[in-house]
Amino acid sequence: MSDNTVTVSGHTISGVPGRFVLDARTNHLITDSRFGPGESVQAGELFLASLVSCAMANIESTATEAGYPVTGIQVSARHTRGVVDPTRYEDTRITVRIQGVDASAAEELAARFTETCPIYNTVRRGTGIELEVFAE
Repeated sequence: MSDNTVTVSGHTISGVPGRFVLDARTNHLITDSRFGPGESVQAGELFLASLVSCAMANIESTATEAGYPVTGIQVSARHTRGVVDPTRYEDTRITVRIQGVDASAAEELAARFTETCPIYNTVRRGTGIELEVFAE
């Protein structure tokens, strides 16, 4: 397997319909179906979490490399399940707040994220995605 390949596997838990264990390398995560117990993170939330994580990692790394004095990063993401077609999300919105830099630097950092994150670009090319950036 190449370094470009990532694998996550999962299995059900006997006696608990809608609850699953995901395995990524040596990490394990309990998840729920949206029809399951509803106590653990669900697939759509994991999808958003991957966007949020990629944004923060990318912005932090780029800021460090470029010498920007970033003092904090907050990212949130949301999507809306389709009403007419519930098999897809109608929209995805990411909000990025970067402290310690001006608007120009925040836009530059966000642009680097959108140019290089494979998760963001997969979504953008497939269904469209919207990004909001705030300098604080």
